[in-house]
Amino acid sequence: MRVDIIEHVDGFEKIRRDWERLYHEDPEAHAGLSWERLRKHFSRAGRWSVLALGDEQSGEGYCAFLPFEVKTYLDESSGLFCDEILMLGNCDTGRSGMLCTPVLEGDAVDVCAGCIGMENWARMKMEWLEPVSPRLERLLRAFATERFLCEEAGGVTCPGQGDRYHSLLISTRSGRNLRGCLNRRSIDFVFERAMDLHARGEFDRAEAAYHQVARSAPRHIHARYALAQLCCDRGDYAEAEQIYRGLLSLMPQGDRILHRLGDAQMGQALYRDASETFENLLGRHPHLGVIRYKLAVCLLAAGQREAAIAVFESFEDVVSDDPDHMRCKAKSREALWYLGTLADSQSRHADGQTPEGAEEARHPSPAVRRANPLGLAKPLLRPSLPRGVSTHLHARASLYGGFGSRLKH
Repeated sequence: MRVDIIEHVDGFEKIRRDWERLYHEDPEAHAGLSWERLRKHFSRAGRWSVLALGDEQSGEGYCAFLPFEVKTYLDESSGLFCDEILMLGNCDTGRSGMLCTPVLEGDAVDVCAGCIGMENWARMKMEWLEPVSPRLERLLRAFATERFLCEEAGGVTCPGQGDRYHSLLISTRSGRNLRGCLNRRSIDFVFERAMDLHARGEFDRAEAAYHQVARSAPRHIHARYALAQLCCDRGDYAEAEQIYRGLLSLMPQGDRILHRLGDAQMGQALYRDASETFENLLGRHPHLGVIRYKLAVCLLAAGQREAAIAVFESFEDVVSDDPDHMRCKAKSREALWYLGTLADSQSRHADGQTPEGAEEARHPSPAVRRANPLGLAKPLLRPSLPRGVSTHLHARASLYGGFGSRLKH
């Protein structure tokens, strides 16, 4: 049998004729499987699918349907997100959750069970009425293997009917998703939850969730980018640098990633490496004042005073009314004034004059020498941009970082 997976309302509308034909032919059809009811549910549900089975050779209409939904929960014991499969036609009914041509019942159940087994999930709840139908019993037997734990989850009496249906919880032995990966339908959902946890300062849980997304979708750029930002928030700039470099191998022209790489290098006091990164980025975007200013700061911190002064002075050659550029330009003038004052002080000292405050500068305390080995003023070595500048000099991460919150993958 061929299997098509329908996941959008417009696709579900296209199979309405086949669906209603099977609904009238199938003796196990019930109101929970009506096209109208499911159409209403799908219009507001987020992560649902319909397995549509057809004859692989004839290519004609479908002969079986199985609708299901994926829910995600946080397993408190492991701190990981896990997925649950809900059989929409089975929940709260105790009846078969599929429609099919009666003569193809056995094959249809086996194919559906195989498809469900290929999904990534940690648990699935099944319900049945007594006596259980052969169709549902065959589906249940498909999961009575060593891969799964099957345990009774109680029973409920249907209000007004007196019928009692039983619940069976089918779960993986590890309690985690099959194959250790998120269900593909849950990747964006978990990424959103990870960002919420990150924003609330729950770094451990956020990190675990980012790793789950990255492992389940290796090319999910947003998750890896956010993970690097989380590393920066924790002060682990070396790990962040490695992640950013990995991202640049996928997106060589990723300017925001390159910018964050420079920030991570600054966070490690790798000023020479950071200056090379910012110089590369400035070559692409010569009008970005924040990058120009960071380049000058890194050059100065790396001991390249004359090169730093040249970059500070280059602000005068750039005409821009961008607020960040104007603030950085003012900050660069302040830096030049300080460097000029320092040079004048040193010149006077060479001539034998001792300007006010020079004695303290000549013999700083050991603590000051350790904190400032280059002898530079702290505001220049670890500068902060003027109030209102949106991009910080060091690796302080925004959760979105200009990328947005989703990625096609």
